[in-house]
Amino acid sequence: MPPRVPLDAIHADLEALAPYARSFADELGSVYAYFEGRHGGGTLLVWAPRALAPGLLRRLPRDYPGRIVVGLDASEGDAWPFARALDWASPRAVLIAQEGEGFYHAGGGWKEVGPPEQPRRVPLDAPGEPLELVRTAPTGVRYRELRAYPAWNSPSLDGSRPGDGVAPQAHLARARGLRVYAAGLEALERVWAPLFGGLGRGAG
Repeated sequence: MPPRVPLDAIHADLEALAPYARSFADELGSVYAYFEGRHGGGTLLVWAPRALAPGLLRRLPRDYPGRIVVGLDASEGDAWPFARALDWASPRAVLIAQEGEGFYHAGGGWKEVGPPEQPRRVPLDAPGEPLELVRTAPTGVRYRELRAYPAWNSPSLDGSRPGDGVAPQAHLARARGLRVYAAGLEALERVWAPLFGGLGRGAG
């Protein structure tokens, strides 16, 4: 999992982004940057671990309809900061960026059981209650993270495929009726065209 981000690193992110985009940090330490494209599109939330920010920002498309909101996650990949990002950004669709080369429209579900010191990842229908952990954000805000992540599935796009346990927080976007996809940094250049083209065909 990504390391927890210290508060001074969040301030550094804001200072670095300020000359290029409107930016702010929310109550959980997630940093947001707003990039305006041409008219004719909605808002796409691109959600990523803070450590991937340099590579992600270099790979943003130069021409696109609507707005891209880049959200940098300061947590260990938790669901609650992602849910708050959906509130803040109010996106039409979501792309979750991660390490690797794949492009995904679906991911399998899982849960963690056992002692927090030695958790085990098992299918959702396996015996045992999922762990519920108390997290502390870099800002000092505490929240509960239920380590159970249902499977999710969006309409496929050119080049996308199902993944095994990919982007576990994505089910929260699907529950809101949003299309959501996941892609590795190395795949981003080939993802933008099918992504924006697919979003132009409507929700679902």
